[in-house]
Amino acid sequence: MFEREQSKDGHILEVTPEALATLTALGADELRLREYQDLLTTASLGRVVRVDRGVATVQNADGAYLVANRLHLVVGDWVAGNEEGVDLLERRTELVRRAGHRGDERQSMAANVDLVLVVRSLDTLLRVNRLTSLVAIAYDSGATPIVVLSKADAVDNAEELCKQVSLGLNGVETVALSVKNGIGIEELRRRIVGCTVVLLGESGAGKSSLTNVLCGEDRMDTGEVRRDGEGRHTTTHRELVIIPSGGVIIDTPGIREAALYGEREGLNEAFKDVVEVILQCRFSDCSHGDTPGCAIRKAINAGELPQSRVDAYLEEVRVQEWLERRVEQRATSAARKTLRKKREEN
Repeated sequence: MFEREQSKDGHILEVTPEALATLTALGADELRLREYQDLLTTASLGRVVRVDRGVATVQNADGAYLVANRLHLVVGDWVAGNEEGVDLLERRTELVRRAGHRGDERQSMAANVDLVLVVRSLDTLLRVNRLTSLVAIAYDSGATPIVVLSKADAVDNAEELCKQVSLGLNGVETVALSVKNGIGIEELRRRIVGCTVVLLGESGAGKSSLTNVLCGEDRMDTGEVRRDGEGRHTTTHRELVIIPSGGVIIDTPGIREAALYGEREGLNEAFKDVVEVILQCRFSDCSHGDTPGCAIRKAINAGELPQSRVDAYLEEVRVQEWLERRVEQRATSAARKTLRKKREEN
């Protein structure tokens, strides 16, 4: 561990009010500030605000510096150190998704996030099921999801659509917002004060425009949506930006597909209503079809659960089971290669 900075005569130097103000603006809460005051030697507390290939940009009370990214840092990480090297502090939350051309790679998108704003534009076809995976990823990280329906000025029934989406996602907080005419902007500002917020959604959903409005300046490039409704990628990296009114925001490149990696806690939370009914099935291996005593089938027939939501949950479970098999297969294959190599060496 590091020690607090000490003067030449051995007296411990207290953190200045200016330094505390900078760290607070970066998202440090009382616990992080206490960690800072407990640091030893000359290391200082800083936050990763950007990651490029092999290099992380760290912001601390004295400014920004670059550090070789040997620890696989992600935007939002808190570190203790300097240009020569850093120690990674514990991640309270971590936003992770499944990625890679085979779909079995773990990709960490951001760390120490409080709120995940799942952004979807109202000027495109609204499919609740396409939001479900992003909401599940948010829950799995330990953060709180909020669905933001952007471009509310493009429709006449934005509030009604909010209610429908929230209902389809089992009560997830949903807000209508328009950068063009200011709908919902001030309410969102108040909601995110003191929080680290990450934006998730497809390209063209309005994430970068929202970041610019909240920051009061053009910090992110924005682009037009194509005729087919798909957005062009304007954000090509993740970057943490301080919001003048309070809080920090992490914009991310648009993602057309997202899936959970590993644990099912987020999935179970996102489909809490379905899981609670499944627990009432007579048999633990119920297929949720014609199996006797199936509580899911009973709930669907009674109109208590929509078939589409049950289907979405079962599909996510199938994907997770496939992923678990892939991870196990790769681990077994790696173990066999290691054993074979040892035998050849002997």
